[in-house]
Amino acid sequence: MGAESPLSRGPGSRVLDAIEWVGNRIPEPAVLFAMFAGLVIVLAAIGDSAGWRVQPLRPALKMVERVDASGQIVRDAAGKPEMAPARNANGRPEIVLQPSGDPIAPRTLLTSEGVYWMLSSMIRNFTHLPALGLIFVSILGIGAAEKFGLFGAAMRFLALISPRPLLTPIIVMVGANSSIASDAGYIILPPLAAALYAAMGRSPIAGLAAAFSGVAGGFCAGFSLNASDTFMAGQATQAAHILDAARDVVPTANWYFKAASVVVLMLAGWFVTDHIVEPRLLREAGASSSAPSAGSLALTRRETKGLVLAGVVMLAVTGLFAAMIFVPGWPLHGTGQPTLANGSMLYEGPASAASAQGALRAVERAGPRWSHVIVPMMFCVFLLPGMAYGAVVGTLRSQKDFIEGLYAGVRSVVPVLVIAFFLGQFVEYFKYTQLDRMLAYAGGQLLVEASLPIPLLVVLFVAIVVLGDFAMSGLMSKFAVMAPIFVPMFMFVGISPELMMASYRIGDSVVNVITPLNSYALIVLALLQKYKPGAGLGTQIALMVPYSAVYFVAWTGFLLLWYFLGLDLGPRGPLHYAPAH
Repeated sequence: MGAESPLSRGPGSRVLDAIEWVGNRIPEPAVLFAMFAGLVIVLAAIGDSAGWRVQPLRPALKMVERVDASGQIVRDAAGKPEMAPARNANGRPEIVLQPSGDPIAPRTLLTSEGVYWMLSSMIRNFTHLPALGLIFVSILGIGAAEKFGLFGAAMRFLALISPRPLLTPIIVMVGANSSIASDAGYIILPPLAAALYAAMGRSPIAGLAAAFSGVAGGFCAGFSLNASDTFMAGQATQAAHILDAARDVVPTANWYFKAASVVVLMLAGWFVTDHIVEPRLLREAGASSSAPSAGSLALTRRETKGLVLAGVVMLAVTGLFAAMIFVPGWPLHGTGQPTLANGSMLYEGPASAASAQGALRAVERAGPRWSHVIVPMMFCVFLLPGMAYGAVVGTLRSQKDFIEGLYAGVRSVVPVLVIAFFLGQFVEYFKYTQLDRMLAYAGGQLLVEASLPIPLLVVLFVAIVVLGDFAMSGLMSKFAVMAPIFVPMFMFVGISPELMMASYRIGDSVVNVITPLNSYALIVLALLQKYKPGAGLGTQIALMVPYSAVYFVAWTGFLLLWYFLGLDLGPRGPLHYAPAH
């Protein structure tokens, strides 16, 4: 092809090819996580023998004697000098770091108790992965609907009615809003987008990448509030109370910024997919794929009838769930607390670095009842319409067909289950050894001592969260460790807890598409291998690196613009914190 062809090998394409080549030399994910687990064991043992220690720190005001206008020391009634916070050249209180509790040391696993823990917790480390139950139960309904042919027919129908130029931004926008359904977007949207792109004659891998970038890269954005907003607000409030007992953070504190971020990510994802990712995929294929003809996409009369019935069933099911949520007295209305059959609850503890020693917390927290049944709702919303479609078109004629439909979904996640076993061991070893908390405290101390301008501090914090995503998985678990460190530290330099939360959202999201600790990325890898046999972890990383880089620049730049404009991040979401003194 000529030098001007969009399929030519430019410098950027060669870099991605190199990333793919190197990445594909990385061991298989299951082996990689087994190696990571072994590395944690070795590092903890080395740290234990070498006497590594990290001192937990608590920020405190630097107090100086108060003086009056004449320069004389002000004294109280007892004659003691009155103390006041020292202020820097910008008029903000100065911070000093004070030890808080005993130093944290690595907890080696190479002891009798450590080996016992590894062996006795092996099954629990696997079964307690947050993604495991969601993946398995959801895929029962989704796999059956796909097996009966519902997805294929629906994608062909959408391909006929969707404007081809607007397909990518629609996919990215839907993905960025999918976090309202917890982590369900990881499972639902990528396969749907891949099938839709294929039906429109575009690369299914490009559709998969666009959807994954929206769901994972935009996980902390969205037009609606979700459970993570409530959790983060609660953790930020606890952390803020270290310095200011009257300072509360509300779940709506980042709402304006979250909603506006969807538009930024939609545009960024549109650009990356259509101008970077898809041209590279077409170059690899050797030629541009042509769109299928309308005739090849056309539905038969029976398929149309099946789609109509499936749509009616889906509306009925979602309507029933909506009634259960909004009608007072119905099963999903109001708040609830999941319990065991005997009425008791599961507890764990200590929950985080901020927890009191030995404190317990419920594994399943109280909250809106509908938020506790997202997975069963997904199961019904996909299974029942899929069955209706299969009954009409003839793909569901007997109970054997029904069971085979369920089996089809389970077969697709078998590789994920194998990888998840080793991932679970690594994640829990990291917690047990306390290396995760040591990393958080050490990084926090470096950040505060840097004494940098607020905009630069925000950018560096985003970068620290990005790096932390390669060490600790999960929005909530990582925030629970970081909040008690960074919220009070940032408050002392005038950064509000709400601005810290907004910065955290960016860092936690943009790297989700490339970090190996994102257990849901395993689903995407399995789907990628379906369209590109032999694809490895490097292939997936090379595919998603452009999204991660562009999202980091665009979203962080958008936050800085928001900061310079002085806009509130949401209702009761100020940018700055002013100490009571």
